[in-house]
Amino acid sequence: MKLFLSLEKSENNDELLNIVNHNLQITVTDTIEENTFVLVNGPLTHLSDMLLRDYTLADKIKKILLVGGSDSYGDVTPVAERNIYEDPESAQHVFLSGIPIVMFGLNVTRNLENRALLPLAYLFKPQIFDTEECGVFVETKAAKTRGMTVTDLYSDKQFDKHYVEMVKDFDRSELEELLKHA
Repeated sequence: MKLFLSLEKSENNDELLNIVNHNLQITVTDTIEENTFVLVNGPLTHLSDMLLRDYTLADKIKKILLVGGSDSYGDVTPVAERNIYEDPESAQHVFLSGIPIVMFGLNVTRNLENRALLPLAYLFKPQIFDTEECGVFVETKAAKTRGMTVTDLYSDKQFDKHYVEMVKDFDRSELEELLKHA
């Protein structure tokens, strides 16, 4: 499987890179080719810029695996998670691109030692994740809610487009077992 990484420098991402680089089933690529998964742990600036420069990339991306956002609360403000908050305009652009996104939000990653490993586990065992399709928009204007990922998960009013698969929960014992063998 082909994987393009868009990561900021961090210890969590170093651990992720170490696992990915030693896994024979994953080919890390520095370009986005046909049927490539894109794993993002950091702001969406780089991916958004790539999509603006080359609109054909959207058709080549199989799924974006995003560590970021939340369905309910934030870590930078009461409602905004850091990876989205740092560049909400780019995040909104990616969310509206029509590319399928699997979102590993703060609501499921907050208590993990390394939240960057969840998307990697999803690549190998998506069945251990409880997900729900939803629409997501990013608040880019309001001062108090800037960077908030607004979802229609718990609303009677639904957005027109549902490109996001929101991870709501996962089987922790299955995840631990999978990561032991990674």
